[in-house]
Amino acid sequence: MSSAAGRACAPYLGMYSASKFALEALADTYRFELKPFGIDSVIVEPGIHKTPILDQFIPPEDSHALAEYGPESNYSARVKSVFDGANASPDTPGAREVVEAFVSLIETPMGERPFRTVPTVAMPPLLKDLNAISGEIRQTLAHVFGTPELVS
Repeated sequence: MSSAAGRACAPYLGMYSASKFALEALADTYRFELKPFGIDSVIVEPGIHKTPILDQFIPPEDSHALAEYGPESNYSARVKSVFDGANASPDTPGAREVVEAFVSLIETPMGERPFRTVPTVAMPPLLKDLNAISGEIRQTLAHVFGTPELVS
């Protein structure tokens, strides 16, 4: 389970993005290494959905010190407001689309599963080109390292 934040960084999501970037790299390597054993490695990259993670933002503890940096210093509040707005919006999907993506991947025969699945309607335009280029790089690397049979 990755995230759009595992492909493109947003302000104040550094630790989250770093963990998702690491997951992307591991899943990509597993895609090569597990193929000979008949195991697919896949990634699901959702965007913002209404889930409890949106309630996990931790505000700065020392508001006095933060205030000393000036009124424009609390950029994290701006970022959080985007998530708060998405969470309050009736248009923000719940987890259903993500669950349906997993069910579809499970039901897809081995070897036919796409490596990356982007279940959030707003995310494909953002990730489409990046994911396509990554697929091309993956094929090139397989050839460079003498393992073209590990990509399909």
